[in-house]
Amino acid sequence: MGITLNFSVILTEIIFILISSLIFLIDKFIKNKNYAFYITLITFILASYLVLFIPFGEFTYAYKADFYSSTLKLFLIGGALLISLISYNYLQYYINLNSGEYYGFLLFSMVGAFLMLSGMDLVTIYLALELMSFPVYFLIALNYAYNRSSLEGALKYFLVGSLGSVFILIGLGIIYYFTGTFVLQDISQNLAQNLYLKELLIGFIFILVGFSIKLSLVPFHMWAPDAYESAPVPITSFIAGIVKFAVIATLVKIILLGFNPLKLEIGEVLIPIILTTILIGNIMAIKQDNIIRMLAYSSIAHAGYAGLGLISANYIGYSFTVFYMLIYLITVIGTFGVLVFLANFKKELLYIPNMASLCEKTPFVSLLLLILMFSLAGIPPTAGFIAKFYVFMSLIKAKYVWVALMAILFAVIGAYPYLRVLKVVYMDKQELEFNFKYDFTFLIPVCITTLLVIIIGIYPKPFTDIVYKTMYFYISSLFYPS
Repeated sequence: MGITLNFSVILTEIIFILISSLIFLIDKFIKNKNYAFYITLITFILASYLVLFIPFGEFTYAYKADFYSSTLKLFLIGGALLISLISYNYLQYYINLNSGEYYGFLLFSMVGAFLMLSGMDLVTIYLALELMSFPVYFLIALNYAYNRSSLEGALKYFLVGSLGSVFILIGLGIIYYFTGTFVLQDISQNLAQNLYLKELLIGFIFILVGFSIKLSLVPFHMWAPDAYESAPVPITSFIAGIVKFAVIATLVKIILLGFNPLKLEIGEVLIPIILTTILIGNIMAIKQDNIIRMLAYSSIAHAGYAGLGLISANYIGYSFTVFYMLIYLITVIGTFGVLVFLANFKKELLYIPNMASLCEKTPFVSLLLLILMFSLAGIPPTAGFIAKFYVFMSLIKAKYVWVALMAILFAVIGAYPYLRVLKVVYMDKQELEFNFKYDFTFLIPVCITTLLVIIIGIYPKPFTDIVYKTMYFYISSLFYPS
């Protein structure tokens, strides 16, 4: 069977590259920088159409558009669309950031995320991971005009990301030495024949270390607070939501497609990493006064919660890992949308003690924040509770009851930072001068995400079915082709 060069399946990525390149070329000649937002918005809408209606297929052996990757790309496009709206709202008040490069880097990063989800060999996935990461380094550094520490945050992220790349390349070298291939399905065939089990597990652990850095799992988590605080607020939501969703969905794919015979051993390796990540993320979030740093540490814990599904080493657990990150993507976009609103009109409100009496000045925004904080804390009836419930149940069904109980205990500890925010907003009093206005680019993304948090919390079945059936159809097509 020859190599297939089906350009239609990579049309979305080609359009992203062309549009972002066009923005970089013409930006210096256009005074009104809002043009880049409208181009980006149209590009994402067109991309959603292409992902929905272009037939599945392959581009060489390295790329495959299938049910799994296409469904998750739609989630990413939806998230990126909402982040673009939040970004537009933010850039109207932070004029020095309002340039075409901002949106051009967003599009380039999305190319990497898309290629990761469709990659069929480890080299393609590694290069896509780097393509997704490098624009984010620049996006963090763009904030230098308003935050002098942004260069430090970008540099820390870059250096730690480079260390992650080294670990991934070492893992790739080990795997290639013993199997002679980077193709995931060929690696799985070697493992199915009980060839080089220990050696390939070591190779995978090196890859896992690299991915752990991107997910800010302990002990590779210390870059996150500085990078999150240094970045423009909408970019922080991009790192916490889009980047982490793409990374963990790709990790699930690597395990399913390439290392399926080792999934039990991988689950055992992950137990101490995941539990330590949840505990440290939650404890470190407690003492933070800057709400963005608090959410940075909480994002470490949430990556740990999502990883609980990987410990279960079954397809239900993997489904709920993806589902958890989808819920976190929705919630974190809404949360940072509220923080953009606060940063636009009174940046001091990003410090939790300064949020006292906020409910008196902006009861509507305070209500949105309450719902979103409840979801992050895992309090019913919100989507965050449903997501935690399903990953805990997947552990219990896999006979990891003690892991589930420890994670539940850590979740109780982890609720404190969010409840503290609500206590300050609703119970503490101060003289607060706060003039504001509601922009549609604030209202649309925040109201959509908050509504989804409530709907999924009350009636999750359609949304869990989408993720579970995506995984089911994907596994069926891989292992039981017609």
